Amino acid sequence: MVHLKASSFVLSVALLFPAAAVAAPSTPVDEDWSKSPEAYFLTAEEKQEWQTLKSRESRVDFIERYWLKRDPTPGTPANEFRDMVRSRIKTADARYRITGTSGARTSQGFVFIVFGTPSRVQGAHQAPLPTPGSPDLAVGEHNTPVGFVEGNETTVTWLYDRERTPRLLESLSIPQLEIHFVVEPSRHRDDLQNPGLVNQYREKLAHKTIVNPDLVPAPTQPLAGIPPVSAAPRPPAVMPLPVAVRAILEKAPPQAVSEDDRQPVFGSAVLWGARDKSETVAWVFLPEGRDAGTGKLTFHALIRADEGGKEVAAGSEPAAPSSTLPTARPGRVFVRRFDLPPGNYSASFAVTAEGDRPLASGTIPLRVPELEGDFAISSMLVSAGMSPPGKEGESAFSIGPSEALPRADATFARTESLWYFVQLANVAEEDKVTQELRLLRGPRTVAARPAAPAQLREIGPGRYAFGYELPLSSLEPGSYVLYLTVRDGQGHSVLRRADFRVLDRGTKVSVR
Repeated sequence: MVHLKASSFVLSVALLFPAAAVAAPSTPVDEDWSKSPEAYFLTAEEKQEWQTLKSRESRVDFIERYWLKRDPTPGTPANEFRDMVRSRIKTADARYRITGTSGARTSQGFVFIVFGTPSRVQGAHQAPLPTPGSPDLAVGEHNTPVGFVEGNETTVTWLYDRERTPRLLESLSIPQLEIHFVVEPSRHRDDLQNPGLVNQYREKLAHKTIVNPDLVPAPTQPLAGIPPVSAAPRPPAVMPLPVAVRAILEKAPPQAVSEDDRQPVFGSAVLWGARDKSETVAWVFLPEGRDAGTGKLTFHALIRADEGGKEVAAGSEPAAPSSTLPTARPGRVFVRRFDLPPGNYSASFAVTAEGDRPLASGTIPLRVPELEGDFAISSMLVSAGMSPPGKEGESAFSIGPSEALPRADATFARTESLWYFVQLANVAEEDKVTQELRLLRGPRTVAARPAAPAQLREIGPGRYAFGYELPLSSLEPGSYVLYLTVRDGQGHSVLRRADFRVLDRGTKVSVR
């Protein structure tokens, strides 16, 4: 097995900013709003974010953003989604109340608020319950409690079908939905019988309600199919995807570093440096001869959220070669930048020639961490080392006053060293952060390095980075995968991956 030796890099810089003052926490919020009926549409990521908020001010701000992200008509006094939710809460309180529990907090009230009125209720009619004066519960304005009666229990089934609730089922991508309850009035409870499945569907709808992740205008369809939302455009303007190109993107294969010199290479980086917000950079390397160097080329993108498959960015723009990222092989590099909210995404990219003739297509994962809350790790960059900053000033690849420019073609010579870099945010204890390495060639582990201190360097208030050198002289030519596991000593563990290729022959590195 190859011995994996790593040497730490040293940033010869002073602090970019003075240390930020730590404000004393304000009075905690008395009530957990995240468990209220208004919060039934919280996504899993939003719930995690809520748990990190300690002050009343931050929680009030969070609730405001919760409604604004779901407002189908921002810029107007009304928020139709909020009005709909509050109207359903009022109706649920009136219809589904059980002694000691408001209607909106019962299982039937929860389902009504999230999924709306069912198409019909199915089951055997129930005789009047023997407890006089109890508030009893009703299924709807035009429905009486029905179900199968066994003692004091009633089994009730709500059905949603395409005839009466088509938009709901289209949003869930299912032909019909059945939800079952067991109601026990004497015990003042109604139990959801398939909570796991219902909560999966609730999570899917919760993501679809976010029609304004960046507070941009959107049509008034709070629970219908969500149209694409383009990232903040940069000149030239983003154009809609042609039908033929969308088909190419839908079939774009997963990215892998190939040993075929003719294959394109797709890459991405989600970084933040000393900034408060991360930036997503994606690129494609076209080897020399792939596009014959002639004709007008177009760069296309289709980015979907992993959860629910909602499109968050889609469009085309003219592809202009970039001289920012170096390569070890001759060819051209095309770069695009995106402003994506925190989340996990599947990003498909393509470059086409005139007439939508495909030259390259591939799909890669994007992970955009939340910088305002928990421990966060950037993408892993694989580079040949650090370089002075470019003429354009601070870039997405800045680490202090220098840059760690990734190899766009993910290719290195055996005579070189590979350097890997990551950025960190929300580190509780700097000296507790560790890194662990594993290097694979195909299914075989060729080198490994056990957990060791990461030796962080501060690059801004609350922002850190580390980078290490891996000499490649002991590796055979071929394709490799480097896995980096970072732990913070507080129970957080983050895995990052980088694919690269090693050549036996020398390389002539292109630079800006």
